[in-house]
Amino acid sequence: MKIPATLLMMCLMLFTLQSAQASEYAVGDTLQPVTLQDQFDAPQSLNDGDKLLVFTRSMAGGKIAREALSGVTTEQMQHIGLLYIADISGMPSLIARLVAIPKMKDFSFPVALDREGQPTKLFPVADDTAALINLEQLKITQIRYFDSAEALKQALQSSGLELPTAAK
Repeated sequence: MKIPATLLMMCLMLFTLQSAQASEYAVGDTLQPVTLQDQFDAPQSLNDGDKLLVFTRSMAGGKIAREALSGVTTEQMQHIGLLYIADISGMPSLIARLVAIPKMKDFSFPVALDREGQPTKLFPVADDTAALINLEQLKITQIRYFDSAEALKQALQSSGLELPTAAK
């Protein structure tokens, strides 16, 4: 059975369009403003005033971000235009609701939570890392991936975030 050439071309075009739409954001792309609820159900918004975005999608990435931001306050984050968003949509909702989110309430900083995965589905991330995305009016100017809390902490400090010093 022969497939008509026009049908084959249409299928190829649809596949190409779908692949292009599914690629993640890259340097030069502009993010859409988004508002998500944090661990206290307070709204956290990504808007054109934000300069830095920490984004995680995995438990390992979340641990890196949590350790790097340990002791940082909401005010410190707002002062340099930093927002932390975690995509927790892959986590079973029962675990998220009964274990993970209650633990997050002990953090000194807010975490905007993407519980469905849709708002952040195109955000860039590498396996088991925390992404640090530099923004200018929501346009991505730089994307870096960190596999250690210390490296992320240093990058945040060089961006102007005053981090608490460890007690000796």
